[in-house]
Amino acid sequence: MGEDFFQYLPSEIIVDILSRLHTRDAMACKFVCKPWLVLLATPEFVNSHISRSIPCLAVKTHSKSYDVIDIVDEFGLDFDEEYHWESSFNFELPVDEPIHSSVNGLIFQGGIDHGDLILCNPVTRDYITLPSPRQTTSKDQLAFEIFGFGVSRTTDQYKVVRIFLEKPLHGEYKNPRHEFKNECQVYTVGTGMWRKVPSDSPQRFCHSLVGLLFNGNLHWRVIEKAKHEFVERISCFDLETELFSTFHIPPRPPGIASHCHKTPFVLRDHLCLSYVTNDLVVVIWSMKEYGDDKYWTKEVLTGEVFSQLYEVFYACLIRIFENGDILMDWDRKKLFYYSNKTKSCHDLLSREDHNADISTTLYASSFLSLKNFAMENVSSF
Repeated sequence: MGEDFFQYLPSEIIVDILSRLHTRDAMACKFVCKPWLVLLATPEFVNSHISRSIPCLAVKTHSKSYDVIDIVDEFGLDFDEEYHWESSFNFELPVDEPIHSSVNGLIFQGGIDHGDLILCNPVTRDYITLPSPRQTTSKDQLAFEIFGFGVSRTTDQYKVVRIFLEKPLHGEYKNPRHEFKNECQVYTVGTGMWRKVPSDSPQRFCHSLVGLLFNGNLHWRVIEKAKHEFVERISCFDLETELFSTFHIPPRPPGIASHCHKTPFVLRDHLCLSYVTNDLVVVIWSMKEYGDDKYWTKEVLTGEVFSQLYEVFYACLIRIFENGDILMDWDRKKLFYYSNKTKSCHDLLSREDHNADISTTLYASSFLSLKNFAMENVSSF
C-alpha cells in the first residue's frame, strides 16, 4: 500500500478500521496526522469504539495511578508464571479520591467526607468538578449520603444521583429514624445544576454502597420495615423516568450472620446477589428475568475454590470465565483468581492493613470527551 492509501478511503471505512483497535493503539493514531486526530473525536468514532470496547478491570497501584487488565471470557486473565498481571495500559486520575463507578469510559470520583465530586475520562484527560449539591447542608447535619452514576437507556443522558438524609437543625429526632424520608437529587451532565427528585421512601440505604448500573437503572441494597420486622430489598432508580421501585430478594437462610453483605453485582448479564456461609460456601442468586423478583435462581460455589480463604462478610464475583476460572473481590481486602486448570487460588491484590480497602473498578475505555457536554467547565490534567 502506498503512503496515500488512507487518503482515498471514505471516512466511515477508516472509522470502522480504527474503532477495532485496542485503546492503547487507537491513542497512538492521534499522532499520525491531523485528520485522524479530528476523526478520533467525532461521535461516529467514539460511539463505534464504545460498542467494541473490551471489558477491563482497573486496579489502583499508586496514588492516582491505575493499571488496566483486559478481561477476555474465553481465556481468563493474562498472567505470568507467578500470577502477576499483565496490564494493557495504565492511566492517571486528576485527584486521589476513590472511584465510585465507571460508565463508557467516564469515571465518577470523590464525595468522601464532603469532598468534591469529579467526572473524568483518563483517555481524553479531561475532567469536570460538579457543583456542590450540599450548599445548605453542613457536614455535621448530614446523617448519610450515597451516590450512583449511569446513563439512561433511551436518551443517553449521563446522570449522577445523590441520596441523603439530613438531621434536624435543632433538637433530637421526635420519631424513630426509619420514619424519616430520604431525599434525592439528580445531576444531568451538561446542565450545570442539581434537581430535586421525589423520594418519599423510608428505606434505610446501606451507607457504603455505590449504586450499581444495570439495564439503565441504579441499584442499592436497602432495609425496609415490613409490618413488625425489617427486611432486605433492592431499591431501583430508573435513570430515564427518574422513578424508584423495589425488588424483593431471597431471604437469608438460617445460620448466616445478619452483617454478611448481599451486595448487588452483574454476572453473566444478570443482576445478582451473593453471600458467604460460615463454612465458606458462596451462594449466588441470579435474577433470570430482570424486574421480576419471582425469577431468582440459586447457584452454589464450594469445594477447593475457597478452602484457602478466611471468614468474610462480603463476596463479589467479578467474572466466571468459560474455562472455569473465577475472578472475585473477597471482603474488599483481597482480589483473588481461581485457576480451574491448577485447582488453586492466587492473590492478585490484598491489603495487609485491614482498615484499608483495595481499589478496583470495572472499566471500559472510550474517547468520549467531556467537552461535548454544554454548560460544563472542563479542565485538562
